Amino acid sequence: VLDTETTGLDYTREKMVEFAAVRLENGKIKDEFQTLINPEQHIRKSSIAIHGITPDMVADAPTEAEAMPKILEFIGDYPIVAHNAIFDYTFINEASKRVTGEEIKNERIDTQQMFKEVYPELDAHGLNALTEKFNVELKDHHRAMGDTMGLALAYPKLKKLFMSIIIAKNIKRVKKISTLF
Repeated sequence: VLDTETTGLDYTREKMVEFAAVRLENGKIKDEFQTLINPEQHIRKSSIAIHGITPDMVADAPTEAEAMPKILEFIGDYPIVAHNAIFDYTFINEASKRVTGEEIKNERIDTQQMFKEVYPELDAHGLNALTEKFNVELKDHHRAMGDTMGLALAYPKLKKLFMSIIIAKNIKRVKKISTLF
């Protein structure tokens, strides 16, 4: 389970300023990794307003070239679980291409899409709504480790509900198909 904070929203021009991840085994946190990253570029004011990470905070942090080998080692070939996973995935992938020349190939699991499937009637499907629905305290929201921990605690509950819905839908499909024969 992971999260990134960035200099802006456009993965083709912007870079990560923070990365955090935890490894889950049987729904329990087994390992964690986090780092600030010096993007060696401007951090948009609109991004600072969201995550609060300033140029001074990342001035002495590892650069992307220094941080990415550790990030890629931690991620390994595990599936990437993230809320709105395409956002984090594309930033990590672009950084990997810049540093190693290779794309990441990890499976993506998008908890936002899962949450929408489980609770389509809700007005909001952001991380706040997810953690509230599963009674998980979201500490330090919009900082990478805070969001990662909140998601890591909610994900096993979401996954269980999501899988039960998928199984129920497949049973209905099989019953419908079997009436055709």
